[in-house]
Amino acid sequence: MPLNRNYQDSTAFASKARSTKSGRIAFAFSLIALAAALFLAGCSKGSGGSGLHIKSPATGEKDVPVKSAYAFAVTKTFTDTSNRITMASAYNVNAANYDLDASNFAMTLNKPLTADDQIRVMFTLVGEQGTNEKSPLKAGTYSAKADKFMKVETVGIVSRKGGADNKFWLDRSTLTGEFKVTSASSDEISGDLDLTAGETAIKGSFTAKILKRK
Repeated sequence: MPLNRNYQDSTAFASKARSTKSGRIAFAFSLIALAAALFLAGCSKGSGGSGLHIKSPATGEKDVPVKSAYAFAVTKTFTDTSNRITMASAYNVNAANYDLDASNFAMTLNKPLTADDQIRVMFTLVGEQGTNEKSPLKAGTYSAKADKFMKVETVGIVSRKGGADNKFWLDRSTLTGEFKVTSASSDEISGDLDLTAGETAIKGSFTAKILKRK
């Protein structure tokens, strides 16, 4: 009897040990999975998230989540000193922390703000020479210091104070940085914005839907 009881006790102990070990392994794998998920989420937020960080005399310094963003194209023409005319597509981009009205392009995208916490960032992406408003936007880097083409320009921040809109334009002469279009299709563009002019800076990433004329 004592031998049999010892055997039973030993078997029960071994079974409990195996159960404890399995539990520890499962717990360890859970921690690894959680750490991996947090890491991927952090990477996603850092590189592909939808938001801007703005610093300007008009708004102060703040994070601005992008709730809606749109872009629409027009044709921009250039005339050189010899009167030779060239052209390029010019995509006007608007990104805001509220729902933009995209029913009629610039006329409705530029509606006055309705709350003091609303902010809209706008800029223009000039495409390659020889393109026009029907040309798709090309993925690549649009520099503030480019001469004419593949350029980011006309950068502004719209905020609201005291019941009126305040449009703050970044100084072209001191504007540096770029907008990097990471992906582009006929329906939307995604990119990373990093622009500075004096004490003003706009950085972040977002995706904008492309509006098309009917």
